[in-house]
Amino acid sequence: MAKITPFGGWLLQRSVEIDEHFPGFSGHMHRCSSERRHVIAAYLSSGISAQNAGSLTEMGRFLTHSSHDDILHAAFKSLPKGYRGALARGGPQPYARRHYRYLHALMTSDLRASITRLIQHLPRVNPARLRIARILPPDLRRANIVMAIRDPRTARDLANLLQLLEDAGADRAAMVLALAGIETLSHLSDWARRWAFRIRLPEHPAPAAPGYVPVQTGDELKRIAIRHRNCTRNYLANALERRSAFAVVVEGKGEAVVHLIRERGAWTLDDVYGPGNSAPAPNLVTLATIHLAKHGIGPRGQRPRSQNRWGALRRIAGHLDYEGDFDLE
Repeated sequence: MAKITPFGGWLLQRSVEIDEHFPGFSGHMHRCSSERRHVIAAYLSSGISAQNAGSLTEMGRFLTHSSHDDILHAAFKSLPKGYRGALARGGPQPYARRHYRYLHALMTSDLRASITRLIQHLPRVNPARLRIARILPPDLRRANIVMAIRDPRTARDLANLLQLLEDAGADRAAMVLALAGIETLSHLSDWARRWAFRIRLPEHPAPAAPGYVPVQTGDELKRIAIRHRNCTRNYLANALERRSAFAVVVEGKGEAVVHLIRERGAWTLDDVYGPGNSAPAPNLVTLATIHLAKHGIGPRGQRPRSQNRWGALRRIAGHLDYEGDFDLE
């Protein structure tokens, strides 16, 4: 005896309705293969009425005894290549009516050729995979990528990140090629970290000077984290958003890491860190603070000297500003 697969929703209701006129149809639907269940669901979702089929009795007989191809050709005026194969990879449970019509529309449209090609290679074709495929740009519509992504939000994040990295100077074609081997979200995370560290950071808030060396690339940030045994690499996104900036101060054999943060529209010195976030040598702190002070950057918590055009009026006449609520740079 064939294995019984329970299902519900609109397809169960329609099966019971047909079974009242053609007994045994509901049992056929519960015992048939998942491919046949999707084929019949596609037929019933296409808008064919009992009048078109002759009667519910005739419809039940046709759907029980006809081949998959005959059922699909009766449902649609044109049947795109690969549509039946996509239904066969739909899994054991039926989907909403619109899924079958939408899948048919996707595979017959010339406007989304990349999605049509993708569907033919997807190991699982369901509404979630199709939503993810629509969100991704054409060059990311690859079966391995669509299957690795869990939800539409991650798909949007990947599409946005690829564009951000490209705008920052990364080679889009090379990045897409590197995505060809990913199979899991872990692989995707590794890819994102690897490529993000290759791009150049925004301009440092203070210029380079003897003993003061701004960190200019993500790769430099990673090397500093390894050399100083700290977590600077985890600030890469902040650095790219111009919320953090890093530099190295060097004097003789001593070296320390400078962390700047942007607060209320102005850069401030968060701290100076020795290896493993230990206290740095005093001379390195002095070197950093003197250099940064020359460029209007003071320790965190100190109100920075206004760099706005009418700052002189505020300081002399006592006029107030908005405490940095508006960034006028």
